[in-house]
Amino acid sequence: MPEIREIIFYGKSGDGIHTIADQLVQRLIKRGLYVISYPEYDPERRETLAKIHVRVSKEPIHIRGPVTNPEIAVLFDVRLLRSNQEALSARKLIVNAPSRELVMKYAGSINGDIINIDLNELRKAGIDYSTHVIDLIINTLFNDNT
Repeated sequence: MPEIREIIFYGKSGDGIHTIADQLVQRLIKRGLYVISYPEYDPERRETLAKIHVRVSKEPIHIRGPVTNPEIAVLFDVRLLRSNQEALSARKLIVNAPSRELVMKYAGSINGDIINIDLNELRKAGIDYSTHVIDLIINTLFNDNT
């Protein structure tokens, strides 16, 4: 059975998670990997929770359905950590938050590594944060050797 790596993105519709997930998928495909990605929305689309499930492998992927045990969870709003067991079980959390302390306030105890990124500050500085987030994900997937 091929090794399949799982990533899940959480945000509100309009946060840009679709754009970043699409850019990630394109970069992974260019590396010669197989990728499955699909969004999941709450019933109403505007300002509601959106998830994007991503699977990556060196071989064709035949598993369908939601990602339930992600290696990486990317959250575009720290408040989405509340009662979110899928994200809390991830090996690495990438969270939009100004500080690690704020992440811990919402998450409690976490077994994985936490990377907090203040996307609002990056936006104010005119920095394209999408490349930064994608690089963090790719570095995690490939054992920080890229």
